[in-house]
Amino acid sequence: MTDRLSEPIGPVSYPVLQQIRDLLLSEEPLVEAAEFDTPVSPSELLVKFETGLETAGRFEITWWEAGAYRFHYTEPGGIDFRFDKHPKDGAPQVHYHSPPDATTAEPSLLAGTSQPQVVTRVIVSQWRNAIIEQREPTLLNER
Repeated sequence: MTDRLSEPIGPVSYPVLQQIRDLLLSEEPLVEAAEFDTPVSPSELLVKFETGLETAGRFEITWWEAGAYRFHYTEPGGIDFRFDKHPKDGAPQVHYHSPPDATTAEPSLLAGTSQPQVVTRVIVSQWRNAIIEQREPTLLNER
């Protein structure tokens, strides 16, 4: 699922995607696999989980050199949501697309947070609490 950007944001940061991959593999026990979409010039990190709300899900993660990002969670035939930071007409730069289909953009709880490891930890913590523990997707963007 691709969000329309209101302006270009530059190249993808492969070193940051590597850091995110390493962090998730070492800190999140439900990660089944974390790999890049292509070995040559990757643009996305695909993180598969053992479980989800209805079925096993995955995050599709992109981090750009300019500090913009996209963490899109999806389950086959299930829910979609996304935490984004990028220019978008009609939405704050840091925004959240809520389940079930990730269409509506609203302010994100991540406003003011820009460090890749912190952003990653917050998003995965929110996913774990709302989807795995509470089984309540409405909690994803709650503090």
